[in-house]
Amino acid sequence: MVKTEILNVNGKLVQGVHINAPGGEGHPNMLVMVLPKGYIMCGYLNLGTADAVGDAACVIGGASFEDLLAHPVKAVSVEGEKLGIKVGMTGAEVCEILG
Repeated sequence: MVKTEILNVNGKLVQGVHINAPGGEGHPNMLVMVLPKGYIMCGYLNLGTADAVGDAACVIGGASFEDLLAHPVKAVSVEGEKLGIKVGMTGAEVCEILG
């Protein structure tokens, strides 16, 4: 099941896409939070592809949008680094940069 949601993160509108266990029962959810300058993705998605196409992106682990906002960045694309995203920032902090 696919769910989309518009989130208000510190006054910035963020489009969230949540795909429930795309690999079937027992698999993690696939999550993406899309902002004007880039996106936050869960570990299910590929940072190498983001780099290959020049996207500003970062990877944060979690099973919900709330997790992505609260948990730390694990990896950042080259373009994301150029904008100031750093490993260890929270998703909410990243929204300030990408919003």
